[in-house]
Formats: sequence, C-alpha cells, structure tokens
Amino acid sequence: MKAQQARAELLLLLAAFFWGLAFVPQKVAMEHMPPLAFNAWRFLLGGLILVPLVYWLSSRRDVATPEEGAAVKGRWRDCFGGGALLGFWLFLGAALQQWGLVYTSAGRAGFISGMEMLLVSVIGLSLGIATNRWTWGGIGLALVGLYCLGDFSEQSQMIGDLLVFAGAFAFAIQVLSADRLVKRYHALRLAAIQFLCCGLLSAVASFFIEEATLDGAIASAWPIAYMMIFSTAVAFTFQLLGLRHAATSHATVIMALESVFALVAGWLILNEVFSGHELLGCGLMLAGMLLSRYGTHAGSHH
Repeated sequence: MKAQQARAELLLLLAAFFWGLAFVPQKVAMEHMPPLAFNAWRFLLGGLILVPLVYWLSSRRDVATPEEGAAVKGRWRDCFGGGALLGFWLFLGAALQQWGLVYTSAGRAGFISGMEMLLVSVIGLSLGIATNRWTWGGIGLALVGLYCLGDFSEQSQMIGDLLVFAGAFAFAIQVLSADRLVKRYHALRLAAIQFLCCGLLSAVASFFIEEATLDGAIASAWPIAYMMIFSTAVAFTFQLLGLRHAATSHATVIMALESVFALVAGWLILNEVFSGHELLGCGLMLAGMLLSRYGTHAGSHH
C-alpha cells in the first residue's frame, strides 16, 4: 500500500512540475505567434495524443470507473456534451492566461493562476457548497499576497496580471464543472473531447481576430511540442492516475508546488528576477493556498 501511495504521489509531483515548467514555453511562444493560435495548436494536438491514451488506459481496470460501483457513461457520444462544456471554459481560461503572458512574467503568471483553487471555494459558495474558516483564512492570506505581488507602477504588467487572474476564474468554473461530470462520465474521454473542443474554438477565434502564420508556428515548435506532450497528455494522465491512490492531504500540497516550479523555471530559464516585495507576495499566496486546501480536506474528513 505504501509503495502504491508513494508511486501515486510521485506521479502528482511530476504533473505539478510539468505544469509549473509550462509557463516558460507559454511565455517563449508569445515572441513568435499570437495567443489563440498557440492554444489552437497545443490543444488540438494534445487532444489527438490523448485519444490513443484513452483506449490504452481504459483497458486498465484501475481507471475504468471514477467510483466503485458508480454507473459511468463511457461512450464517446455520451461524453460529448460535458466535454464540449469543459472545452468552452478551458478555451476562455487558456485564452485569458495566454494573452496575459504577453504582458507579465512566467513566474508571476504561475502564482496568480494558483488562485484558481481558492476561487473554486468562492464560486462553490454561490452554488451552495459549504466552506470553512480555514478556507476563508487561506483566501484572505492569498489576497494579501496578491496585493504584495501587484506592481501598480507597471501598467502593462498589471494588465497581464489581471488577464491571468480573470483566466483563473474561468479555470475555477471549469474545475467545478469537471468535478461533477467525472462522477458520471468517463474522465479521460471527457478530457480528450475538452482539449479538442478548446483547440477548435481557439482556431476559429484566431482565424477571425489574429494574423497567425505557419512560420510563427514553426518558430514555436518546441513550446508547442512541450505543451502538447508534457503539459496536456502526460501531466493530465499522471494527475488522473496519481489522484487514485495519493493521500488527499499530500496531494493538495504537491499540486500547490506548481506555482513554485513556475517561479523557479522563470528565474533559471528566462532570467526573471523577483524583488523581496514580490517574493513576500508569492510566499503569502503559497501559504494561503496550502491553508485553504488543508481546510477543505480537514472539513471533508469530519
């Protein structure tokens, strides 16, 4: 049992690492191509990679059903409506995040995107999902951190930060929707449909409002390849497999490390430098995320 749990938690750590590192190729690609065109490439190709993975993993008993004894609608056509809905929210969140990365740094975007899990609690309240004082304490701490991280003198960076924050809202709605849908539908098929729908919406939107070129896509070949393979197909599958057997309290801490990986990757690869003020903001946000997640699970165990 211990070995199985350790293996599951390693998969989650790798997923968090791949997602944290992803802010670097996302930022680099913005030098060569517009945001929606980049999302179209990454999600369409990532979704196509996931399709054969769905067939391979579906043959494994441990990922066939979301809950023991649950009746799951597993056919592609059953999953289409839910997958398309998730694809719409993913499209909106990814478009705002990618657009924000034109103006702000990879490390900052990583931390602000981490607010998504706190926003899940806030939006959940409006849907009648109760939350507790730990979660509220975490949200308060993270907002103070966000204020410290905010640099009100840099107008363009501020615009980027706000766009990423707006994207986190869309991602939070997508997480809440996914949470309900995976209990009734085949999780991996939902994911594949979600990525393909998101890619198609990005491609259509890009066609009408951007001037994307094939040269730009070729110049961004490695960021697209990274996002398609590691950030989409591999990380998502690792998260799904890891969440099966990881201890919930460990899983929350591990997934929060995505923000830290984004910060370190931005510093090491893109030479992004953070002031003491900004680092304090990041630290408070991380503490808030952990406190909130701990509270959520402490509450759910009682």
